[in-house]
Amino acid sequence: MEHGSHLLFWKTVNTVILIAILYYLLKKPISEFISDGINAIAGKFERAKQEKEEALNLLKEAEKKSQEARAEAERIVKYSQELAEKEKHQIIAEAKATAERVIKMADEEIEKEVYKAKEELKKFAAMKAVELAEKKLRTAIDPEINKKLVESSLQKL
Repeated sequence: MEHGSHLLFWKTVNTVILIAILYYLLKKPISEFISDGINAIAGKFERAKQEKEEALNLLKEAEKKSQEARAEAERIVKYSQELAEKEKHQIIAEAKATAERVIKMADEEIEKEVYKAKEELKKFAAMKAVELAEKKLRTAIDPEINKKLVESSLQKL
């Protein structure tokens, strides 16, 4: 067994030497590979962190703009309501003024028509009174007196 143990010893020594040589030769590339992998992961993590912060900033900015837009919309609605209220009052005031003018013009027109009707009624009453008076005079007066009365009436006119 001496020969088998001797062989085992040299196999072990060869394996240790092989591992030492591989360690010496591969230490730097493996370290760089692992380091590059760690750096890549760390870089991705940093980029993800920055993108997350940018996204949060954009979200905050969007929320701020949304609130500003809501405030602006509320201001516009309020202004529109105030403007509509003013317009309503102005239209009502103009309608009242127009109604008052129409009523005044109608009253004036009514007064004119009443005045015309009174004048026509006076003329009609005077004409009827003259006709009645003529009838009574014709029956009561002879034709010669009648002629004199007509002539004097015509002269007065």
